[in-house]
Amino acid sequence: MLARIAWGMAGATLVLVVVDAVLTAQYRSLTSEAAVAVHGFPFVDGAVLGCAVMGAIVISRYERHVIGWLLTLIGTTTAISLVTEAWAVWVIDEDGPGTRAVGGWAAWVSTLLGGQLAIAGLALLFLLAPDGRLLSRRWRYAVVVLALGELSCVTALLTIDPTTFQVSTTSDAVGALQSVLFSVGFLLITGVLIAALVSMLVRLHRSRGEARQQVRLIALAAAGMCVGLVVLAVVTGVNGGQQTWAASLPLFVSYLLLPILLAVAVLRYRLYDIEVIINRTVVLAVGTAFAAVGYTTLVVVVGKLVDRQTSGYWLSLSATALVALAFQPLRRRVVHLANRLAYGSRAQPYRELSDFSKRLGETPSPETLLPVVAAAAGQALSARRVTVRLDVPGAPASTAVWERGGLTGLTSHIARVRTGGAALGSIEVEIPKGRHLRPSDRRLLEALADQAAVAFRNAALETQLAGQVAELDRTARELGEARARIIEADDTVRRTLETAISREVLPHLVEVAGELAVVADAGDAPVEAGRIAGLVAGVNAALESLRDLTRGVFPTQLERSGLGPALRSLVARSGLPTTLDVDPAVDGRRFSPRVEAALYFCCAEALRGDPGPATIDLVIAGEDLVLHIGGSGSGRVGVQGIVDRAAAVGGSLVVRDGSLTLEVPVGLGDLPVPAGAGPHG
Repeated sequence: MLARIAWGMAGATLVLVVVDAVLTAQYRSLTSEAAVAVHGFPFVDGAVLGCAVMGAIVISRYERHVIGWLLTLIGTTTAISLVTEAWAVWVIDEDGPGTRAVGGWAAWVSTLLGGQLAIAGLALLFLLAPDGRLLSRRWRYAVVVLALGELSCVTALLTIDPTTFQVSTTSDAVGALQSVLFSVGFLLITGVLIAALVSMLVRLHRSRGEARQQVRLIALAAAGMCVGLVVLAVVTGVNGGQQTWAASLPLFVSYLLLPILLAVAVLRYRLYDIEVIINRTVVLAVGTAFAAVGYTTLVVVVGKLVDRQTSGYWLSLSATALVALAFQPLRRRVVHLANRLAYGSRAQPYRELSDFSKRLGETPSPETLLPVVAAAAGQALSARRVTVRLDVPGAPASTAVWERGGLTGLTSHIARVRTGGAALGSIEVEIPKGRHLRPSDRRLLEALADQAAVAFRNAALETQLAGQVAELDRTARELGEARARIIEADDTVRRTLETAISREVLPHLVEVAGELAVVADAGDAPVEAGRIAGLVAGVNAALESLRDLTRGVFPTQLERSGLGPALRSLVARSGLPTTLDVDPAVDGRRFSPRVEAALYFCCAEALRGDPGPATIDLVIAGEDLVLHIGGSGSGRVGVQGIVDRAAAVGGSLVVRDGSLTLEVPVGLGDLPVPAGAGPHG
């Protein structure tokens, strides 16, 4: 019953705020200095509506909570004061509708329920917040002084004729006694408001943990009201009693922030534990608004369109059914909005846990999973620090830490993450000393650990798979290095063979050449047939052996003259219609043995693949040597050997449209040197 009364007063406050805006707009602009700085629109209107709504919400949870009733009364009485003030100014100062006596009564009621009563109510609220009890028995004297101040103001009003009263009445017009009573009353109320701020600061100093966060916000609201009131008094005194923007806005803004700060304390720091009421209220309000708008639209608008040819009963029934069906797709979003407003960031863990089930197939990595779990646990339990640990067999443990607020004097609670009896990790929640996890918090922590177990298992599998992939990459790199070493060894063997031929084969051929020269000098002298046959047989055998030994050995011309001459000799020996074009920048320079060998033997491999008419271009492009082989036969070349050669020197091969393009980078070890310098030794 009391909750219904409170909500009725909140609804009346909403109506009064709307009426105030309408009345004020009749005789002045809502953005003028008089409307904002004197009347307080829209700051005071928003503040009183917020106070009334917050009071009704608190009363819905605790029907006899003094803070809830103070908020509701402050909101409703101040809203009445706003409407009567607007009406009085319109009638008395702007010649609005109504008699002078009616305008005087409106101004009198506005002053009775206006500023001094609102400030007195706020001072009492700050004395009792947040639990509805005074800080100690000695603070009862502050309440007595507050009552005397309000009584002094009311006494002054009771001695004034309401029919002649006006909002802007000066001290000269009300008389000396009334002026003294008003001054004393405001002075006492202001003093108690400052004392209430001191009370809040003492509470703040004594509070710990989540209670400290709640008190801090209310103390901030009290400080804002005190500062605003002092600024109003000082600036108004300097301006000769004139109320301006600079004088009023600090107080009005502080007044507007009061319900906002209370809402933050309620929603974020669980003040009064009314999240469920707010949640259901939002769902009910949105659902009612949707039903009202939808029903009105269908019944009124559609009824006019069909010229009321359908029975009103069936039209109403159909409209109700359609509105109910249309609301179902929006229900999830409405509930999400209500959860966000009621639980704030503490609703995030449940959404994260719900999303886990949908994201299990994505195998989230520990880098993204662990911070989400840590933040969800920290926000859900209002913890100061949360440490999430994931243990993967054969790999280092992964951890994520979420922190907020002070990190001293903490106690920890650990929930193990298990699946199938195997431990996967843990969630360690640290909260301030002196505070204990409620049973619901413990159940939430265990539910978080159970739900995260599947995701932890997937993350562990992903980590193990990543380790195996890294091992495969390492093996592939080792194979590549081995391939390069094999090619290097092959080149070394070729060089060794070339040296051996020069040292062992060539001397015998020189001797044969010497004997042939002797035979030639003999002229017509008869030569032994056996001797000549032996020389011929020896030369043929030596040549055959030389062919076998020199197959694939570094050509002497490549060793001595460089890449350009060696390629020309290769093309000439191939006997194929091949066009060779060597960049002059390449032709006159030498490169490292590996680079020259790679390019030479790639050309040899290409020409050995039974090509038709071909073209070979060798140029320098930037920091790369580019070899292009084109022609009708290039597409039939086995490229594996060329690929191996290119990879051994860090090059790349591109095969496109029957042509081969090999690019080899020229690094610091491959800088060109003048031809003939002999980089091969």
